[in-house]
Amino acid sequence: MNLQKIKGTQDFYGDRAVKMHYVENIMRELAINSGFSENRVPTFEATEVFVRSAGDESDIVSKEMYTFTDKGKRSITLRPEGTAGVARSFVENKMYANNLALTKLFYIGPMFRYERPQAGRYREFNQFGVEVFGDGTSLLDADVIISAYNIFKKLGVNNLKLKINSIGDFESRKAYAEVLKDYFKDNIDTMCEDCHRRLTTNPMRILDCKVDKDNPVLINAPKIKNNLNEHSLHYFQDVLNVLDKFNIPYEVDENLVRGLDYYADTVFEYIIESDDELNGLAICAGGKYADLVKSFNGMDIPGIGYASGVERIVSVMEKQGLFDGLVQEIDVVVIAIDHDSKLLSLKIANELRLNDISCDLDYKNIGMKQQFKFSDRVNAKYIIIIGENERNNNIVQVKDVKNKDQIEVSINNLNKFLKGKLS
Repeated sequence: MNLQKIKGTQDFYGDRAVKMHYVENIMRELAINSGFSENRVPTFEATEVFVRSAGDESDIVSKEMYTFTDKGKRSITLRPEGTAGVARSFVENKMYANNLALTKLFYIGPMFRYERPQAGRYREFNQFGVEVFGDGTSLLDADVIISAYNIFKKLGVNNLKLKINSIGDFESRKAYAEVLKDYFKDNIDTMCEDCHRRLTTNPMRILDCKVDKDNPVLINAPKIKNNLNEHSLHYFQDVLNVLDKFNIPYEVDENLVRGLDYYADTVFEYIIESDDELNGLAICAGGKYADLVKSFNGMDIPGIGYASGVERIVSVMEKQGLFDGLVQEIDVVVIAIDHDSKLLSLKIANELRLNDISCDLDYKNIGMKQQFKFSDRVNAKYIIIIGENERNNNIVQVKDVKNKDQIEVSINNLNKFLKGKLS
């Protein structure tokens, strides 16, 4: 009997859970500050939701999805990415009827992909992402890219590089696909089996091949910039101009494409440059899409978004020492020094908790030594001490752990006193 966690999954507890929570809180806070509202969608959807959006030939659909038939004989898939579910939710809930030019949404939660576990890659992982639905502009594209940059800046992430490219509108992509077919048809024998299939189904996906990424045939493939129409060229340049105005460092990577069918025009990713196993790791990727909403029987409107793996960001921040000094603290520990004070200590603790003051206590011991050790273990900021004298006089002793000061406080005034100290 296997009672251990499944390969490619992780347990988060103690400091690791605190780190995850810290990163997620920063992401959520900055998303809300940028005008995004949270959209929570199901962990599983009808399989067609992901096939329709990602495309039958994507690696996600063809190799990585956790798909099963439920008791109603329906094909169900654990979500491998967030965009499809959010797009489905946008259409199904008629969010486009909100009389706003743009609908700005963010999500955060677990995703599932059956891929080989390695540094920064897991079969269950947490993803944060944003999606904007509505008439797109180069200014919007740039602001979405900047919003991700602001998150990493707030988290203190170093050695960050923005890679950006344009894959053109659908007219440009169609022309480029024909150029790639002509180029690869005489060289495909040196490439992997998947690339053979992609040559006829979607030749642009060959450029995203992980197996042949160092193959000279792929490296020397025709660049899409030579096949962009005037509109796509100008649009992309406008995006770069905005990034220049905001001093966002970037590198135009002509080999950068996105692995999902709905992308068009601007695509980008943030990667880490380092001298360890995380070098080149993408911690954010996204771009603009054209007919995704339409594919869900919705309006013909564009969108743009990105997604970031939370575990990847935590790993990078650990390597860069950005969690030093981050510990889980509790505001108050209540110490009772006799049996009759234990019930009162629990009563005080719960009153403080209801007033947004974190509080805990040692439920078993009445010895001062054991209870002070407990307060040390949970990193308490203040200690409340209650004994017979305090009970009889409706007071407590409040000790400031850092400054070692101790003061007598009325129980009736305790909440107000601690609120003032903690603020």
